[in-house]
Amino acid sequence: MKFKTTIILLIIAIIGITYIFVYEKKQLPHEEWERLQKKVLPYFKASLVNKIELKNETGKIVLEKAENDFWFIVEPYRLRANNSEVSSILSEFEFMSKVGSFEKEGDKPFDLKHYGFDKQENYITMHTSVKTSPDKIQVTGPSDKYTVFIGERLAAGDNVYIKLDTNDEVFVVPGSLLEKINKSILDLRSKWVFTFDKEAVTQLQIKTKEHNIVCEKDREFWRIKEPLDDLADLEKVRDIIAKLKNLGIDREDFLPEGEVEMSKFGLDNPAYMVTVTERGHDQSVIFGYSLDNKVYAKRVDEKSIFLLKDNILAEIKKKPNDLRDRALVRFDSYGSYGVNKLEFKTKKDTISIEKSLELDWVIRKPIDIYADQDSARNFIEKIKTLEIVDFVSDKPEDLSVYGLKEPVFEVSVIKEEDKELSRFYVGNKLPEGNKCYVKRVGEDPVYTVPTVEFYDKLENALIAFRDRLVCDFDKELVKKIVIEKTDRTFLCEKTNKTDEEGNAIWELSKPIQARADADKVNQIVWNLSFLKAENHVAENPSDLNVFGLDSPRMKIHVTYEKIINQKSEKQNIATDVKDAINKIIETKTLLIGNTVGGGDMDNSYAMIDDVNLVFELSWPKIRDFNAELAPTKILDFERMNVRKLTLVYPDREIQIEKADNFWELKNYDIKDFQSREVEYYIHSLERLSGEYIEQYKATNLTQFALDEPQLSIIIGLGERDEALYIGKKKDENNYYAKSKNSECIYVIGKDAVAKLMRKEDDFTLQAVERNLREAMDVLNTTKDQIPGEYGGGGMHGKPPGSSPHGGFH
Repeated sequence: MKFKTTIILLIIAIIGITYIFVYEKKQLPHEEWERLQKKVLPYFKASLVNKIELKNETGKIVLEKAENDFWFIVEPYRLRANNSEVSSILSEFEFMSKVGSFEKEGDKPFDLKHYGFDKQENYITMHTSVKTSPDKIQVTGPSDKYTVFIGERLAAGDNVYIKLDTNDEVFVVPGSLLEKINKSILDLRSKWVFTFDKEAVTQLQIKTKEHNIVCEKDREFWRIKEPLDDLADLEKVRDIIAKLKNLGIDREDFLPEGEVEMSKFGLDNPAYMVTVTERGHDQSVIFGYSLDNKVYAKRVDEKSIFLLKDNILAEIKKKPNDLRDRALVRFDSYGSYGVNKLEFKTKKDTISIEKSLELDWVIRKPIDIYADQDSARNFIEKIKTLEIVDFVSDKPEDLSVYGLKEPVFEVSVIKEEDKELSRFYVGNKLPEGNKCYVKRVGEDPVYTVPTVEFYDKLENALIAFRDRLVCDFDKELVKKIVIEKTDRTFLCEKTNKTDEEGNAIWELSKPIQARADADKVNQIVWNLSFLKAENHVAENPSDLNVFGLDSPRMKIHVTYEKIINQKSEKQNIATDVKDAINKIIETKTLLIGNTVGGGDMDNSYAMIDDVNLVFELSWPKIRDFNAELAPTKILDFERMNVRKLTLVYPDREIQIEKADNFWELKNYDIKDFQSREVEYYIHSLERLSGEYIEQYKATNLTQFALDEPQLSIIIGLGERDEALYIGKKKDENNYYAKSKNSECIYVIGKDAVAKLMRKEDDFTLQAVERNLREAMDVLNTTKDQIPGEYGGGGMHGKPPGSSPHGGFH
């Protein structure tokens, strides 16, 4: 009966094994089946392991995995493990393949001690989270426990014997396994002082013998909660957390484990304690005595003492004010993007600056006018970068001391849908005027911040933020320019005529009848057509005399056509265009008063006559408006027609004549006379222009010493002559001059006069060489000071004569 039962059970087992073999092979792809057969532990998964018992030549080490997937050494001491090392060991077994195998065959001798398994001193047991039932056969999948014994290294090759506890089969695997298994506690313990996710940290505490600083995360910002309540410096807190996260311990800096006397290392009464809170879990480290360039330290939850480089002390050696945020406000925006509104409240009024639908800034309260775009954007940037200078009081008893009980200003920065980004109060200025008191709304501390480009904007917000464009029209529609100065008036009108290049011709009727200098007139028109103030100064001033505008030194009247679109909704767009457009004539008057600083190159006070608003104009624009509009070219001839040149001085005369296309010096025997120098001289005469005109009709030549000039230049042109007369000095830099065929008295620069006062020797080869050497000396001296690649260019880096605006408005 027993024999028969045994036979039946044997048959059932064979059928079961055959079924399992056939079923498993059928369910898995052929490549996957073969891969599993090559692995030592086919169904082992490192992620399922939650406990490791490791026995090697250093002793026995037990590790366990906590709920947060961090590994801990629990025997022989409780220590944090190095997760990377543990993962490396487990990965070795998960992916370990057989190099070969040995097992008992028939009656052949098979002794495990030949492979180093007689003592079984080296092994690893890996417990998993898989639960198995003893009364249920688990055909495939991970087991609840794996024990692997480590044998000897093979005599040949870099391989090692291993054996599982479930059978006597011996596997040959790569020798790299020994490097993973032969780990000591020092190898497997964590070398990081802290273990946390820095993005998940919610609190940082730094405790010293003087202070206990507690910082807590408040949404995307950090706040100091103890020993005061204020915003913390976001970057500084993040930097400390990052440095703590990366705080490592060198292998040689662990002190031996065991009971130690804390006072020996200054850890019984530590100088510092740092606590990092992550997801409700605290990690604290205390710091004791210093040793050379290191400091003794210990985690509160571990017995181990170790040394750290003492540069970490500089990071945690903080006072409360060291971690306070120096930025008055914190809000995210790229420039002014994301900000929709600025609001300034005073005791009497509210000023509101908002973005329009076209994304332009406009002043909505107390009046509806355009705002200056740059001023609005710059003020937002100023608020964002406004840094606290002094932490005045953390809990002030009397805010009126600082002008904050009834604030001088309340400033709000608002984004879309009236969401407030920041709001703070501004109080009094300090006596020295360079700082003012401020306080965030809803918070206690009082600070000071710099007043520059901040307080003055709030004091005169309507002026500071209003559009700096004070005059705007189509320059092509300008008809007339009148410039009234204290000594003369220019009246200039655009004609229907054009010059050789097709540009409109301007005619002067005052102070003389002549064609106006088109370049200078166009420059004035360009400036006026898009005139921007440097800044506004005063609105509705009670005394214009302060600015020199009660009796301005210059008045500029510009008359232009203005197009008004009068088309009604009922008109046909295609047929009524002419009827829809109406042109009116409009005149604007610009008044220019005193200079702001009193110098020739200082800005000047100015205003538009029908707008009672004083502003500053830049001195280059004043220079353009002050230009001479009458033609200042003194002589009228073509140098190709010149046949004779005579320089008459009070005591001598130089005559130069052209013969056979060569110039000759009369009555002088100079062999190295240079005809080319004469051509240069004539070219200078042809291009000679005055700085301005002193008199448009000379009444007394004697007062300019032009009745007996110090130099007369007679230009022989064949049938007629042209002549230039140089009179006396007007001042240190200028001379009076007049041409034969003009009644105007010109003022020309001393450098131009110096080029015209020549002697005979100045037309010789030696003079040419001398002049060349002097020119090269000047060039070598000044070339480093010349801006740009070519060392020049006109206004604003553009060629002379071009529009300073870079084109049309």
